[in-house]
Amino acid sequence: MSVRLKKITKASPRNPGELKWYLSKVSSGFIDLKDIARDIEKQTSVTHADISSVLISLAETLPNYLKNGQSVRFGDLGIFRVSISSEGAATPEELTARDVKSVRIVFTPGTELKDSLGKVTFEIAA
Repeated sequence: MSVRLKKITKASPRNPGELKWYLSKVSSGFIDLKDIARDIEKQTSVTHADISSVLISLAETLPNYLKNGQSVRFGDLGIFRVSISSEGAATPEELTARDVKSVRIVFTPGTELKDSLGKVTFEIAA
């Protein structure tokens, strides 16, 4: 298996008036919780229904930890955390919670997951 790539043109980040060719990943679709549960079921003695229940509960519970300001470590998989950006102010006293411009969820992959991508192969799509 390999990641399929396509050739696309877009403006150069360094010179917006200049078009350059770049490689872009071709999507091979989405995998949903049902698919993941089926794959895990094949590798374990746990039923599809139990795995699905746990994965759904995980997806519903994760935001609560993030809203409490906690980072969530999923073992070797990686860490989920909240990141914010805010407006600047001349003095600390001028800053309030209303100065938060955006909130993002950031995922930092664990070493094992990062290393596994080092073994990926690529092919140019026709």
